[in-house]
Amino acid sequence: MRKTLLYRLFKIGGIPKKLRPVLELEGIVVCDEGIGGWVIMKDFRAPGKRFRHRIAGFSGFLVITHKRVIAYVFWKPVINVPVDDPRVSELKSELVGPDLIELSFESSAFHSKWQGRFVLSLSTLKAREFHSAINSLG
Repeated sequence: MRKTLLYRLFKIGGIPKKLRPVLELEGIVVCDEGIGGWVIMKDFRAPGKRFRHRIAGFSGFLVITHKRVIAYVFWKPVINVPVDDPRVSELKSELVGPDLIELSFESSAFHSKWQGRFVLSLSTLKAREFHSAINSLG
């Protein structure tokens, strides 16, 4: 898959420079940045936000290290959880196609002020690698 246009032009959806060395020290298992995809929110509530069903495109990254799983949508963290945390079992991974993976979870498991179902649909050539790495965690 090609990287998103926002990533190619402005590096939106890339791993921040301060975070990259930390992730490399943790031992990167699978990593991809500049990933395009869709965020699907179902019956979602957060401070100042309410959506019955909302779909939005994004550019971001997903990294699995030996110590944690981290996913950013634009510049905001959506998932940042240690691999030994019981919440990792809340992450459901599904291969939708050869280069499309969906990560779904109940948002309240990762953000105390959020409620509702969250689905990240990521278009990456490393979909199978992410799928097997996430399934081996939980």
